[in-house]
Amino acid sequence: MKNKGFTLIELLAVLVILAIIAVITTPIVVNVIQTSKENAFKDTAHGLVVAAGTYQAQKQALKEDSTLYINYKTSSQAEKDVLTTKGVLPDAGEFRVDENGKVTLALWSDDAHVCAVKKTDEKEILVNKNITSASDCTIANINK
Repeated sequence: MKNKGFTLIELLAVLVILAIIAVITTPIVVNVIQTSKENAFKDTAHGLVVAAGTYQAQKQALKEDSTLYINYKTSSQAEKDVLTTKGVLPDAGEFRVDENGKVTLALWSDDAHVCAVKKTDEKEILVNKNITSASDCTIANINK
């Protein structure tokens, strides 16, 4: 009678091959997911820059430098302008729009654990991975 099954050695070999594939692909997949979160957050920050420009246009230009908080509760919120938007929002952060409409921002994402920053004279929004907490993601810290 002929045996019609796999030997223990064959099954172990298949398991070892699958384990090797998993060890190789897991970091790649995790990196792709993190990069996607960072890019999505940069897109959110860009959308908020556009919203801030619209806000400024509706208010007929701000008379002086001002900080706009985006649905972010602060102790001095009553003294600040609050920009409310729809969709996925940063977990913390601030905008500064000067009288010329130039935007400076520092926005924190708890999901991606990154701070999106844009200095006044720069056009591009960058992800700053050196800032590791929401409390450090401020305009004052990015201008140092």
